This record gives sequence, C-alpha cells and structure tokens, in this order.
Amino acid sequence: MSHDLGTPVRLMVEFARLLDERQAEKGDEEDRALLKEIMDNGDRLRSMMQGLLSFSRLNTLAAPHILVDTQKIAEHCRLVMQDKLKSSGGKLAIAGLPRLKGDADQIMQLFNLLVDNAIKFARPGVAPDIHITAQRDADLWIFSVRDNGLGIEETYWTRVFKPFQKLHAEGQYPGVGMGLSLARKIASLHGGYMWIAESSPVGTTFRFSLAAAD
Repeated sequence: MSHDLGTPVRLMVEFARLLDERQAEKGDEEDRALLKEIMDNGDRLRSMMQGLLSFSRLNTLAAPHILVDTQKIAEHCRLVMQDKLKSSGGKLAIAGLPRLKGDADQIMQLFNLLVDNAIKFARPGVAPDIHITAQRDADLWIFSVRDNGLGIEETYWTRVFKPFQKLHAEGQYPGVGMGLSLARKIASLHGGYMWIAESSPVGTTFRFSLAAAD
C-alpha cells in the first residue's frame, strides 16, 4: 500500500519539477512559486507516508527479544550521531545502562530518536548537553534522557507523542512530527511506556520504562 500510494505522489512532484524548469526559461516567477508549493507539499506527504510506514514496521519487522546490553547500544548511538553532535558542539553522556531482553535494533532506534530530538531542539547558541541514565524499579528499568534544550510547555506533554504533532511553525524545524510517536511505540513493544518527567525553558527530561530481564 505504501508503494502504491507513493508512486502517484512521486510522479506529481517530478512533473511539477519539469514544469518548473520550463517556467524558469519563460521567467514566470508567479507560476514557479505555485509549483514550488506543489513540490514542497508533495515532499512533505512522502515524508509523512514514510513515517507511517516506519510506525507499521515496528510490529511487522520486530525481532525476537534476546538479552541485549543497552549501554553498548547507547554507545553505538553516540557513534551514529557523532556528526550531528560535532556540528552542534553537543555532548552525550551515558552511564549505568542495564542488560535486558529486547530488540536491539528497535532500542537503538529509540535512543537515536531521543538524541536526535535533543540536538534538533537545542536552544539557539547553546550546545546540546544530553545525559542518558537508568534506574531499576521493581520489574522495570526506568531510563532518563535529559537535555538542555528549548523545553516543552506542560500543556503539550501528551500531544507531542501523537503522530504528526509539531509545536513549531512548518519549516522551522525538519521532520513531520513522528519521532516521539515511534519512540513511545518502541517502549510499549518492550513492556514499557514513555512520558515527559519534567521540562522547562532550559531543558526536558524524557523517561521510558523497559521490562527487566528477570
């Protein structure tokens, strides 16, 4: 279905690009502005469809849960994110993460989503400072991902986990608003949950629980 829906959108965008090239030769800027709107919205629609596909694949492509070391997974996340951390001047501290049963790829995706979110929504002129820690609570491990970014008003603490919810003007930040929905879904698939523990204009702490191995 994703492929079938994606084909006409891709063709729409490509035909709009061809028309834009023709209008560039004629110097018709008004028509080019309209064509740009078609292309931008087509690209956004494709991104939204890709987000829905990623959400669906969490169920269909899930691997059997085995014992994994979340400390090593988070360290690998730092390697994956090193270019973004370097360009933003950011730091990622990781400490005391446990071994538990899960899908290593999905847990890696969860860390990536939260770290990428912290980098993306850093305060202007302030380098991201991100900390990942964990604490045992009965049959769950509670992970904390704390940043020093823009913060989220408490009014929106529930809304941000819904698909396609963005708190800023379109185009101000990249993405279509699926990151936290995907992250919460992964926590749910591992017997846990995700929430915002605290937030202010100088940072946010996301927490999520994952079932312990024993």
